[in-house]
Amino acid sequence: MFKQGEIRQNLLGCLETALFMPAGVTRFCPSRKSMMKSFLIPLILLPLTLITMLSAHPSGPLNASSMQILAVIYSLRLFVYLSAFLAFVYTMARTMDRLDDFYRFANANNWLAIPAALLMMPLVILFLNGHYEWAEIYPMMVFITLYSYAYTAFMATHVMRIPMELACFIAIAGMAIHQMSLDVLKWAALGFIQLIA
Repeated sequence: MFKQGEIRQNLLGCLETALFMPAGVTRFCPSRKSMMKSFLIPLILLPLTLITMLSAHPSGPLNASSMQILAVIYSLRLFVYLSAFLAFVYTMARTMDRLDDFYRFANANNWLAIPAALLMMPLVILFLNGHYEWAEIYPMMVFITLYSYAYTAFMATHVMRIPMELACFIAIAGMAIHQMSLDVLKWAALGFIQLIA
């Protein structure tokens, strides 16, 4: 699937970009094929997201049918979010005549889920093992999420060669799309459940 050295190159790009090193963004390949392969990264990380969200659900322990519905909603959220966010960035790139940088942006955006996941993983493990309550680790999870949006803005600045203010707008729009996609899916699921009930 991945060429020899491609994973190492992208992981190095993740590390350098997460440390705000401009050379990191150049390590991500700007080809369409690499971009398509990079969607495996969010899929691989999806189980970690599902375990965390289902374990930390405010309603407490869930029955099997509730867990299945929430797992479907959070899985669909990944596809809806990535589709909407990348469509938004594609539109911006096309408007600014930066379409040649879009594939590298999408590739880097998918790979950059790894640093945030690695930072969150110890907190999730401690939470799942009962060492901490969700309320205790939640502020750190928010901080890591904000940090991931910061290095996404940094990446956008260097990949698309745009001012930092515009890159921050892209990152903030991504955060809004991420939250809105969950709200829309919950609304749609509730409407569907009421329809069939």
